[in-house]
Amino acid sequence: MKPFCEVVALELLPAVRAMVARKLTGKYGISQRRAAYLLGVSQPAISQYRKDLRGYKSKLFKNNPKLSGMVDAMAECMASGDVDSPEATLSFCELCKEIRFSGAGCETHHNRYQSLASCSVCMDNKEFYGKHPPKARK
Repeated sequence: MKPFCEVVALELLPAVRAMVARKLTGKYGISQRRAAYLLGVSQPAISQYRKDLRGYKSKLFKNNPKLSGMVDAMAECMASGDVDSPEATLSFCELCKEIRFSGAGCETHHNRYQSLASCSVCMDNKEFYGKHPPKARK
């Protein structure tokens, strides 16, 4: 069984990239080549995102105003050229946390692993996630 984080990376983050790619090339008029550079993917990947051949699970985000707003903010940040800042990286982390703690990713995880239908690990352990491991004692 793959852990939740891996399911997010394999199935949901491509949907985020697809939504950002569509915003960059549509709303902001950025070329596919430039959008590919900004997202760290190839130009053909951007083309596939635009055609819904990749990242097709974006409905999860469209049905959740908070997640959709976070994706919009990421696209705006990238369109402004501010992609190398720590804030840009943190925005992906914040989005992952929102996916986890809002329960938005549970359906995807449960669909992949039917045995997890009654799983509530993420929701029951919110205080665990996002914490740094304790520093080693000398």
